[in-house]
Amino acid sequence: MRKQSKERRFIERIQMLALTLAVFSIGSLAFGENAAATKQGEIALRLPSGPAGPAQFGAYYVTLKYSPAWDKLWKVSDHADVVVRFDDFDHRFVFWRGTSYIPCWATYDGAWFTNEFFERRGHLGGCNSMCEPMSDKQCRYSRVRIIENNDARVVVHWRYSPVDLDYQQPYRDEMTGWGDCVDEYYTIYPDSIGVRKATIRSSSPKKHWIEYQESIVINQPGTIPEDNINYDAVSFANLNGESKTYVWTKEGGPDFKGAPDQPCIQVINFKNKYKPFSVVNPDGVRIKPYGGHGHNSHFNWWNHWPVAQEKSDTTHARSAERPSHSSLSHIKWKLYAEDEISRTWIMLHGMTDKPAGALAPVAKSWLQPPKLKLSARAYGSSGYDPTQRAYVLDCKSVGRPAGALKFELAASKEHPVFNPAFVVKGWGTGPVSLTVDGKKIKRGKDFRFGHNYSLRDSDLIVWLKMESTKPVRVKLTPSGGS
Repeated sequence: MRKQSKERRFIERIQMLALTLAVFSIGSLAFGENAAATKQGEIALRLPSGPAGPAQFGAYYVTLKYSPAWDKLWKVSDHADVVVRFDDFDHRFVFWRGTSYIPCWATYDGAWFTNEFFERRGHLGGCNSMCEPMSDKQCRYSRVRIIENNDARVVVHWRYSPVDLDYQQPYRDEMTGWGDCVDEYYTIYPDSIGVRKATIRSSSPKKHWIEYQESIVINQPGTIPEDNINYDAVSFANLNGESKTYVWTKEGGPDFKGAPDQPCIQVINFKNKYKPFSVVNPDGVRIKPYGGHGHNSHFNWWNHWPVAQEKSDTTHARSAERPSHSSLSHIKWKLYAEDEISRTWIMLHGMTDKPAGALAPVAKSWLQPPKLKLSARAYGSSGYDPTQRAYVLDCKSVGRPAGALKFELAASKEHPVFNPAFVVKGWGTGPVSLTVDGKKIKRGKDFRFGHNYSLRDSDLIVWLKMESTKPVRVKLTPSGGS
């Protein structure tokens, strides 16, 4: 049996090598939206993210095409991937098989970015390599589904296991066979800002190493990191708006010395107008650079992910023939919640055309939001939920809202309002009208609402495009009410 097992493994490796050679011999082929000729005899591949330009805000099921040979590998249906589009922006949020469904902020023909995932050290968890969804080349464990999709917001659920290159789960329970499992929920609003709520469930001791954030830029095929990232690649700021930008040199990344106190805001300086940003809890926040550099670049870059199918978790890029990725920084911050088997972190993230220091009001609106003062007896309030970036209220008479829902947001400079959202549980299926400080606001891009339906009832979801450092009076009235 042992001899047969060895022979079988040898055959499997030969088959995988043949598959890898087949996949990467297609560098001159393209399909659909990738069919853009650069020179005679050369075709430029592009990471797929749907058509160019803005689109109606929402999440869309689609099967994204990369190249004929690569696409042929996947035994999938017509709804294999998820893309979140925006009314006013060309960038999008993508869950694609080519990244193992690792979610990415994507510019249409430029760089992509992800805040990583949960990663474990495989040798500690009984595995043969680093354990991460990057190793799930065939998406055996990685799955994505749309949970909520309306005019006011989108919620997407990504479930995966951080497996090794042999698809083994770390820290498998001897009795049940269950290993580490992860649920990440992404709540995204029309301003292309959302919340990542990431929960890992594991039987491993809490002292064992775990990573949950790494700033990773994905380089399009045909480009090197310098084509996508400025040398002053990363900026950090705090809630006071104090910031510092760090420059990559021929020797690699900087040491991140001299950062502002509690640097909880990060901006990755793409060459694109819009740049990815992240906000985390400032209490005990720690930042660390990803040192070193790669071949002919100031930045590290590897091409074992995305798209690649070979059995590798560390392949240094030597050319721009394939898509590649570059890591710039790590951020660590305080847990949001934990119990005996799970740990949860949350972060605000999105795309912006502002410098890091100018994002302080956005960060404050999430980290220290203004209090909601309710003045309607027919409704209750659970306060602000940072995992949704929303105030949560409830209709006491489920499905029959009795009169207007009135409240004040006690905004100030330290507790600003920035594009707030509201969830009114049990509202029902009816529409709503809005008044802000006595002025009626028409439904449109600045006032959006939708409904989230459940087995028992329906919730109202409202999103407002609004900024204020002064108190704001809001009234939500069932249609036909006063």
